[in-house]
Amino acid sequence: MSDMQFFVSVAVMPVTTVIIVLIGVLLSNNNMNNRINDVMAHMRDFRADMDRRFSEMDLRFAAIERRLDSVEAKIDLLTGKVIEFDNRLTRVEAHLGLK
Repeated sequence: MSDMQFFVSVAVMPVTTVIIVLIGVLLSNNNMNNRINDVMAHMRDFRADMDRRFSEMDLRFAAIERRLDSVEAKIDLLTGKVIEFDNRLTRVEAHLGLK
């Protein structure tokens, strides 16, 4: 084995292997970055969709709350009318001596 063959087998081949491995790592890292960016884009889309849906639900709950306020006002009005009717009936009973 000559000196040149020894130098090639000891120095050049491992260096070539290291360079090939580094290129593979860099390409793999680039691929991984692309995948991470894809996942992040999907997460942003998901978040935007969830924000939109929560906004829609807030509007629906506000509409339901307005309806319930209207129902509550009507119940209060009916309660007042029933109390007024009871007072009138009590006075009529007292006037007629039915109690």
